[in-house]
Amino acid sequence: MNRGNTIAIPDRLKPFVRAVWYIDGAADNAFPNYADGTPGIVFQQRDTGVFDCDNPAKIPGGYIFGQTVKPVVLNAPKNCIIIGIVLYPHVLQSLFRFNASEITDDFVDLQLLSDIPRIDLYDQLWSTNNPQQQLNLIFRYLEALIKKNSAEPDKGLQYAVSRIMQGKERVSFKKIHTELNLSERTFERKFEQHVGVSPRLLANIAQFQTSLKQLKGGKYHHLSDIAYENGYSDQSHFIRSFKKFTGVSPLQFVKQLSESFYF
Repeated sequence: MNRGNTIAIPDRLKPFVRAVWYIDGAADNAFPNYADGTPGIVFQQRDTGVFDCDNPAKIPGGYIFGQTVKPVVLNAPKNCIIIGIVLYPHVLQSLFRFNASEITDDFVDLQLLSDIPRIDLYDQLWSTNNPQQQLNLIFRYLEALIKKNSAEPDKGLQYAVSRIMQGKERVSFKKIHTELNLSERTFERKFEQHVGVSPRLLANIAQFQTSLKQLKGGKYHHLSDIAYENGYSDQSHFIRSFKKFTGVSPLQFVKQLSESFYF
C-alpha cells in the first residue's frame, strides 16, 4: 500500500488535496478507519471493491466520504485496486456544493451528484494498470470539477481548521471566531457546513490523533504520560476519548497492534 508520501499533487489541487494513497491489490487487506479530521474520495474497481466488514453491502466504485467519527473496518480483497484522495477538512462544501455534515460517518456515490463533470472516468481509470496514469486521470477530473464549480476553499475556515488541528494546543474558539469577525453561532454553523463536525469535535479528533501517534510509537511509560502530554485532564478522560474513536481501550488497541499486520 502506497500512502502517497511521494506522489506529486498538481498545484491547482494543492489547496484541496492533502495526500493520495494507493492499494495495489497484491494481497487481502482489512484496515481500520479512525477519525482523523479529513474527508476524501475513493475510486475502486467495482467488481472486486471494498466492503464494510460490519455491513454486507458493497461500497460503490467511486464515492465521497465525510468526516469519520465512529470507527469502521473495511475489507479490500486481493486484486482490488483502490485509489484514495485525502481532502483538507474544510473543502467539501466548496468542492461539491453540499453541506459537509450530511455525509459525516457516511458516504455518497459520485454518480448520484448532479454538480460533478459527467465524464467516463471509471472505464478510463481501469483500462490501465499504470498508477501514475490512473492518478493523472483523477487529477484531471478534480481540476474539471474545480473549474465547473468555481471552487475556492474558504480562507477563514482554512485558518480556523489549521489552528484547531494542531492537536495538543488548547484552542480558544472565541478568539478564532472573533478574529474572523463572526458571532459564535454563525462560526459554528458555517464550520459544520464546510467541515462536517463542530469545532470542538474536530479539536477532540486532533487531540485523539496526536495521542494515537504517541501510543503507536510506544513513546510513553504509562498511559498517564500520553494523557497529560496531549492535554487530557487525566488518564480516565484519555481512555474514554480513545474508546469513543476506536471502539477499544488503549491497552486493547496495543494488544491488537502486536497481533495484527494491518494497523
